[in-house]
Amino acid sequence: LHKSLKPVSGASYTRPEPVARCHPGTRLKVFAEIEKWITDDGDRPILWLNGPAGSGKSAISQTVAERYAPRIAASFFFLRGAGLRSQIQQLIPTLAYQASVYSPASRKSIIKALKKDPDLCHGQSFQHQLQKLLITPIRVTRSRWIKRPKPLVVIDALDECNDKQSMSTFIEAITTICSNPGFRLPFRLILTSRVEEHIQEQFNNPITQSIINHLSLQKFDATNDIKLYLETQLSAVYTIKKHLMVDVLHPWPSFSDLQQLSKNVAGSFIIASTLVEFIKTEKDTPQRKLEIALNMTNGLDPVYKQVITDTLKENKALQQKELQILELVLAVIVILAEPLSIAALGKLLNVKASSIAYVLLGLQAILLIPENDHDEPVKLFHTSLRDYLCAKERS
Repeated sequence: LHKSLKPVSGASYTRPEPVARCHPGTRLKVFAEIEKWITDDGDRPILWLNGPAGSGKSAISQTVAERYAPRIAASFFFLRGAGLRSQIQQLIPTLAYQASVYSPASRKSIIKALKKDPDLCHGQSFQHQLQKLLITPIRVTRSRWIKRPKPLVVIDALDECNDKQSMSTFIEAITTICSNPGFRLPFRLILTSRVEEHIQEQFNNPITQSIINHLSLQKFDATNDIKLYLETQLSAVYTIKKHLMVDVLHPWPSFSDLQQLSKNVAGSFIIASTLVEFIKTEKDTPQRKLEIALNMTNGLDPVYKQVITDTLKENKALQQKELQILELVLAVIVILAEPLSIAALGKLLNVKASSIAYVLLGLQAILLIPENDHDEPVKLFHTSLRDYLCAKERS
């Protein structure tokens, strides 16, 4: 079955770390709304959680999936620039494979469908694939587990799919199926995305309004949640780096500094987490980093500029060749279709892996760099770094 469906590895909520999760005690009102929808089992089987970039949609999806793990029949987390995770072709086969693992009854149903139609995974419409590979198999499971609550399927970050037209067609397919008179979806479906035109058009279609529960993160004030997150994370920095905080008063940050940081973040969890990483990194003291962060008032762009500028300044002592390595590696990481390891980047650029590891040290606030393993991929902390570096007017 694995060979027939060819599921995308590392795309589910159980994918390898690091993954974004909600900080304990935050997003309580959002979770209350989602839990109400899950337990309600009403006539709106699809939840569309939407919000701007960096508002914490993927962290919420991940946290919900982990909380309801026994009920998760399948999940898929799209990620731009992550190879097959940014493509839609294997979405339904991947969900189907996970459903086959979730339930023996689903597995039998999928095997039967593939024997009857070996080309089911290729050259078939999304509607046909959804019916045969996901809806029918889970319905068979439901008929045997009738007393159990409905399973959940989570598809995160629809906007990170690289094929807008196909994603629009996929949303149209699932909403059309659910809009059929008398049809009941045998699972609850959570979809998340930014509010982009090709997605919004499908969800705002008058025909589908009766089956979709719209949940916009912009309706929830995240200020207190972000303040709690910043306070907890930076208090931990103070404790861990106490030897660098001898002349710094406690509590740190002060109430006024915490207020200013929360204001700078402007409701964005990704800005908050990036600022924490910036303050935590080894170069300079946490207090000095905090002072710089307090003056960053224009989203993530100032953070990116500061980190990259500092790294270039620190590397001024290096030979010109190594400075070129830094610029080249950063450019390549940003435009890669799929993330590569330090070792693979070295082979691609004909540069020693140790040289690449060294020049990337200063970028740990904005890149996920493996500490000990040169075979693990170097990843962007957030896809907005690609947007920043590829826009001449911004960088």
